[in-house]
Amino acid sequence: MTSLPKRRKSVRRAEILAAARAVFLEHPYEQASITQIADRAGCVVGTIYGYFENKRELFDALLATFYDELIADIEPRFAVIEGTADRLRFLMARHLQITVDDPSWLKVLDREARGGESYFGSKLHQLNRRYAQFVTRTIADGIARGELRADLDPQMARDFLFGGLEHWVRNTVGRGRRNDATAVAREMVRLLLDGWAAAPAKGAAAPWQGLEARIAKLEGRLKPAARTRETEESK
Repeated sequence: MTSLPKRRKSVRRAEILAAARAVFLEHPYEQASITQIADRAGCVVGTIYGYFENKRELFDALLATFYDELIADIEPRFAVIEGTADRLRFLMARHLQITVDDPSWLKVLDREARGGESYFGSKLHQLNRRYAQFVTRTIADGIARGELRADLDPQMARDFLFGGLEHWVRNTVGRGRRNDATAVAREMVRLLLDGWAAAPAKGAAAPWQGLEARIAKLEGRLKPAARTRETEESK
């Protein structure tokens, strides 16, 4: 019989979180109130304070729930994927899928992440670092296996990847354009791993080889001139 109150408490907490999510989707954090959340949850304000100390703790619990579910979905699939390219394609496609499944909540996260100095060290910052470890680990493993450059900085590469994703989402999803997460992820990974330079024509020398040839030719011209000066000076 003692399990019933615990279950009811868990259910009520979930109801409060669901109500809070709806309110934060409608209003920026600063404008949302505990009263609005209580009205949406069908309870009195005091009930919410029985579960959460304040609005920030409630919002942070909402963030943790989202990331916990996202990471729980990623971890088992990530664990069985081999190879840097396949891992990156999976992670980027899963990240972009959020823009398809939950674009409104993504806007809430984006708005919160742009809170300036208050973001660093915040609950959202900690959760983002935890989530980003999948990409950092993929890059570090790729370097260790020799699939990526040995001098590649994993943190810089990670930031470059997420920055590219964020800009693409803003420019595409933000304008209401269609988003094929799998196809976009495949193209982005191709750009990242193959680079942007055009492949040299068959049989053509690489750019640095052409430079070496020009230097050698220039040196060949300079040597006779140097010998001529030495001869004239010896007279």
